[in-house]
Amino acid sequence: MENSIAILGLAIVAFAALTYVRARKVETRITQLYPAIGTLVPVQKGVIHALQRGTGRDVVLLHGALANLRDFPEDLVSELAKSYRVTLMDRPGCGYTSGLKRIATAKAQATALAQAADALGLRAPIVVGHSYGATVAAAWALCGSSLPVRPAALVLIAGPLMPASVALGGLRVLAKSATLRHLSSYLAAAWTPRRVMRFMIGEAFAPEPVGPEYAKRSGARLALRRSSFRANARQTSILAPLLKQLAAELPRLELPVELIHGSEDRVVPCAAHSVAAAKLIRGARLTVLSGRGHMPHHTEPQAVIEAISRAALALPA
Repeated sequence: MENSIAILGLAIVAFAALTYVRARKVETRITQLYPAIGTLVPVQKGVIHALQRGTGRDVVLLHGALANLRDFPEDLVSELAKSYRVTLMDRPGCGYTSGLKRIATAKAQATALAQAADALGLRAPIVVGHSYGATVAAAWALCGSSLPVRPAALVLIAGPLMPASVALGGLRVLAKSATLRHLSSYLAAAWTPRRVMRFMIGEAFAPEPVGPEYAKRSGARLALRRSSFRANARQTSILAPLLKQLAAELPRLELPVELIHGSEDRVVPCAAHSVAAAKLIRGARLTVLSGRGHMPHHTEPQAVIEAISRAALALPA
């Protein structure tokens, strides 16, 4: 019996050591495949990774959970850059934004992003957020005059905005405990097979097909790095109370708001979030895309471009 326990203990130690080494090796490989492609902008207690394209009125693009600024498709960014100065940002805990480990709430994220926007010279941007990025965008607009840069308009794509269900997969379980988040981050970095990544991406796009180059081009594997995995789990852990507070504040929004949502979104249900939020936000315009899932910025980018154009027309020249 004692020998069996000793052997089991050695096996656990060996597995832990192998996992640690493998996690570091995998992270190094991921970083080599997907290096930073923008500028590292100093903010209080960290840096925000940002990429700018084009000239004109400022538009900020904020990605969702388990993603990074590469998530926005090149065709969409290139088209917007013809008319706007487009700034893509990695949200705190994601991509190459770093040093902001304790920032989890949407308003705290917005504060750091506003500091970066100020450093980059942005003024009254149209802030476009997808999924969790939409939550942060809405919170940014609700932060008031305390921030150096405030949104002039919002375009919220498939955003969690109400205290309703959101499909979070395994993160819902892992988010409950700091210890679980820490241990699972090593396991995720070291042992997540590609087929699991493909499955998760497929769930996000469902019921629509995933673009053939999405997984490779988007740098989705950056989310498997230990720090990013823990940050996403931490942000997920507070999502429910955050959405309850956000919904209570949505009627205070007094700027142009465009809501875009796929009718068949399985991650953030359209009716429970955007349809319900549209009833609370005065003057909000809701566009429901029939048959679309959670990724309309990929599957119907023209709808996003048109929403941004409408928002721009609603603002002073």
